Amino acid sequence: MKEFIIVGCGLAGITTALELLRRGHRVTLFDAAKSEGLGASYANGGMLTPSMSDPWNAPGVYRHMLASLVDPHAALKLNLAALPSLLSWGPRFLLNSGRGRFVAATNANFDLACYSLPVLASLMREFDLSFDESSRGTMKLFRTQQALDASMAASAALRARGLIAEPLDPAGAVSVEPCLAPIRASFAGAIYYPRDGSGDAHKFCASAAAVVRQLGGVFRFGAPVSEIVIEGGAAAGVRCGQNIVRAANVVIATGVDSPKLAATAGIRLHVKPVKGYSITYDLDPALRGPRIPVVDDALHAAVTPLGRRLRVAGTAELAGQDLRLDQRRLDNIARMARTLFPDIFGSEMLAGGRPWTGLRPVAADGRPYVGRAKEGLWINAGHGHLGWTLAAGSARLLADLAEGRPPEIDPAPFAVGR
Repeated sequence: MKEFIIVGCGLAGITTALELLRRGHRVTLFDAAKSEGLGASYANGGMLTPSMSDPWNAPGVYRHMLASLVDPHAALKLNLAALPSLLSWGPRFLLNSGRGRFVAATNANFDLACYSLPVLASLMREFDLSFDESSRGTMKLFRTQQALDASMAASAALRARGLIAEPLDPAGAVSVEPCLAPIRASFAGAIYYPRDGSGDAHKFCASAAAVVRQLGGVFRFGAPVSEIVIEGGAAAGVRCGQNIVRAANVVIATGVDSPKLAATAGIRLHVKPVKGYSITYDLDPALRGPRIPVVDDALHAAVTPLGRRLRVAGTAELAGQDLRLDQRRLDNIARMARTLFPDIFGSEMLAGGRPWTGLRPVAADGRPYVGRAKEGLWINAGHGHLGWTLAAGSARLLADLAEGRPPEIDPAPFAVGR
């Protein structure tokens, strides 16, 4: 049995705690927030998608970023004010957009995602976790046949690794998702990914946190950690306020704040915040909502059913630590929702939406950091848009490494010192 301190109580921290506790270790979790899952885990898109394992720095991304400077509707938008904070990360982000590196990152993420979803399902069964989960798949909609064909071609390598991607004509898409019937004439086709899933990440955090407590885990909320204590080249605990809390193992799982905390231990993580938006709506009891998440390829946004709620999410904005809600971005998301499901998103429903924005921790090379940074110091951060998808698998991978067990998946692509 080992003693662990975990810094961060979002998806990465909670799943790591659950994995360690079920193996008999002692765990104390610290977070500056007042409860679990209030950062990027709070109102994300809700999708569990091995199908979307490709990083955002696809080949040619620099052209999109330059164009975004003058396009308020750009899916990936670069704000001029954020440029000074990207002087180190930015060039690495662009360097890793080369074809070879991009494909390697996509493959690594896909392998971890395919490992992660069964781990999540096993935790759900073992601990009776509830989070509006669904395993019915996801669908991506295309306005032109050319865009659909290009997406199928781009996913060929992942299909060789096990991705199931079923191209559908409009009639086939409507048979899978009947709520698309009113716009059947407006799209060329779709791709259905039956092995994807969905669920409310914040509800998962709350459900898992209750189990963490039952297993003896201790939460310290409102307790910001300012420093990793290193003695003799190894982790010895954390500094919280004026106090040092000791433990021989420390896990940094603080999302976009992970680089700053890791730096106190001499570790450099190339992770920057990328802002995302969502709006959550309560579904009218008189209406039937969509069965599965639907992604609009042209509008770069998604509608995800979460119980009797619909979450509309999209956009990625390099804006530093700015958490202000940009009404233009929210209007884009709402407009997409009405375009996709006009019979559901009427004026009254749109007026009742609950907007949110959060900061995704995006690694410059498109892969999370999961593993040992130095003796007793572990990192679980930088998952970007795949944080929910990769959470359970990353936690199990880290727990295996911390115990000295051979992991079930190759840890090399996610090594901290890569």
